[in-house]
Amino acid sequence: MKKIFILLAFLFLLTGCGLLEFLEGGEPAEDRELVTVERVVDGDTVIVHLEDGSRERVRLLLIDTPESVKPDSEVQPFGEEASDFAKELMPEGETVELERGSPERDDYDRMLAYIWVDDENVNQLLVEEGYARVAFVYEPNTKYLEELEEAQEEAREKEDNIWSIPGYVESRFNEY
Repeated sequence: MKKIFILLAFLFLLTGCGLLEFLEGGEPAEDRELVTVERVVDGDTVIVHLEDGSRERVRLLLIDTPESVKPDSEVQPFGEEASDFAKELMPEGETVELERGSPERDDYDRMLAYIWVDDENVNQLLVEEGYARVAFVYEPNTKYLEELEEAQEEAREKEDNIWSIPGYVESRFNEY
């Protein structure tokens, strides 16, 4: 009986420290799946490999970052910085969690999704740091809209990155 009590106390301690999840193999949260980052294309697009081995181009839901790699276009202010920040969050070969949108695809056949790293929403982190604006809001893909709008307002008030250039965000990054 004493051994069972000690074992239960130990398991309780592991759960509280987050180690049990590690020992269980790091199962993704509900409605998410584990994917491997192949590469970040730019601030709001990433290529991943799904568990079945298929390769997907993923467009991050509800955000827009300045262009850094668009063919026949100049790099827009903060485009490279947004891309670099996304690369820091999602390094090549990293396993991340992907939460698919509904519908799952846009008009360019890209998968629409939120990406999570260490239980943090990458889409929201880009907005919080002032590298992305809230955009392309289409029902029913609005699950985290309120959180993103709050993060955007904070970044705007602090005049972080894209918000540091008057009128830049309102122009949809086109007039600079």
